[in-house]
Amino acid sequence: MSRALHTFHGGIHPSEEKGQTRDLAITRFKNREEVVVPLNQGIRAVNRPIVEVGDRVSRGDRLSECFNPLSVPVHAPCNGIVTAIEERPFTHPSGMQSLAIVLQASGCEPHDTPALPIAPLLEGLSNEEIITKIRTAGVIGLGGAGFPTAPKLRSGGQQIETLILNGMECEPRITCDDRLMREQPEQIILGVEVLNHLLQPKEILIGIEDNKPEAIEAMRRATANANAPIEVVTCPTLYPSGGEKQLIQILSGKEVPSGGLPYQLGILCQNVATAHAIYRAVQDRPLTHRVITISGTAVTAPGNYEVAIGTPIRQLLTDCGAAAGELVVTVGGPMMGFPLKDLDSPVTKIVNSLIVELAPTSPSTPVRNCIRCASCSDACPVRLLPQQLFWATQSRNYEDANSLNLFDCIECGCCSHVCPSHIPLVDYYRHAKAVLRNQQQEKVKAEQARKRHEFRDARILREKEEKARKLAAKRAALKAKEAQKKEAGATAGEESPDKDDKRAAIAAAIARTKAKKAKLQQEITPQSTEAGQQQ
Repeated sequence: MSRALHTFHGGIHPSEEKGQTRDLAITRFKNREEVVVPLNQGIRAVNRPIVEVGDRVSRGDRLSECFNPLSVPVHAPCNGIVTAIEERPFTHPSGMQSLAIVLQASGCEPHDTPALPIAPLLEGLSNEEIITKIRTAGVIGLGGAGFPTAPKLRSGGQQIETLILNGMECEPRITCDDRLMREQPEQIILGVEVLNHLLQPKEILIGIEDNKPEAIEAMRRATANANAPIEVVTCPTLYPSGGEKQLIQILSGKEVPSGGLPYQLGILCQNVATAHAIYRAVQDRPLTHRVITISGTAVTAPGNYEVAIGTPIRQLLTDCGAAAGELVVTVGGPMMGFPLKDLDSPVTKIVNSLIVELAPTSPSTPVRNCIRCASCSDACPVRLLPQQLFWATQSRNYEDANSLNLFDCIECGCCSHVCPSHIPLVDYYRHAKAVLRNQQQEKVKAEQARKRHEFRDARILREKEEKARKLAAKRAALKAKEAQKKEAGATAGEESPDKDDKRAAIAAAIARTKAKKAKLQQEITPQSTEAGQQQ
């Protein structure tokens, strides 16, 4: 009996264009030059290097430490020597630079990971210890979002009833997950068994689009020997059915509310490549390589390559036979990807595809005014009003855009794809989101500064009050001491002879002394008179 499936609002059927790489097996890319490992990968990846220039590192060595719960460390994908720790171009829509550790590579081929049973690997480990292994191995979501896996597992806890593995890969041109499911399904299932051990869900579903029959068959064969009840579900091909919320709605019929998270519905969703990385993590093999699809008319050797994290994209394209001339490289798929600013940018953990084309010689299709056809609203899978969002963001009225649930937009590109005026709607939404995030960060910083100022004022007032209390106490102590002295003096005066008697005795003594002097003077005076007369 097949599982009952549900639908979501909107969606489109863009040209798949997967034929160029879908039948090409995964090939290991061999690095011969430097590797640039960015310290800023994933979401809020606050990392600090723990190596220095000149250090020799081995494959799998940890290169950084992280403090934010939503960050993961990075590791050396190869043996080599640290030649620099500096700002380098970063694979990001902004084209910004980011701090990176530069290695002179000496062999970046990944380890072969045999499909070993899970039970011995997890024996004696608590759930927290297993999750810590996953975090310290640097595992993040490999479907493109890059959210760290460990906090996602912690958020669910024992509340998860349905575990969903996302093998949809609905984006055109991308075939890396398809090939991974066809070539290494056993390791994916072993990763699912780790998740089952941690979450103990009531059901485990693997959703795969019906345009991947070989992957569906390979995963079903692998689940036959699994130690957990796993169901492989074939889903209709419809973009963006690979979105987390859309896949949840297809398989469960439940809709994640605006601002909500899947675990609040008792559901947790992981990408199949992430499950593969989780299995490697419990074998103490960090995430240092990933499979990416390289396609496009400007490469002579397209395919699916297992590439070291940190491989410069220019080096990768050169080995894939990139054509001479000005290239336009799209990171990700044609719907949700972004143009690469600098070919010296490295492969990061969230890069799953590179589309390489020659720069167009003819001008692009001109953008026209919105005709209010509502095609974008019909195609939006999250029931937004893209045209109203466009008017708000175009006029820089970001607060109105926020009130229209801008942050519910998954940036799938359906609205831009169907727009007859060729308006790059998603670009407006991304810019508006960045502005609002910056404004929110500024508010947070201002609030923190206000709290610090109030704390400083309170500290200064507290110190003044403390100083005044100490001074008052000191003065009180001095007054008390003076009072004690006076009291002691008064007590001593009461116990001594009468002062009048003392004065009388002194006066009598003085009188006696004067009398003696007068008598002596009288005796001397007659003698002096007689002597004068004789002369």
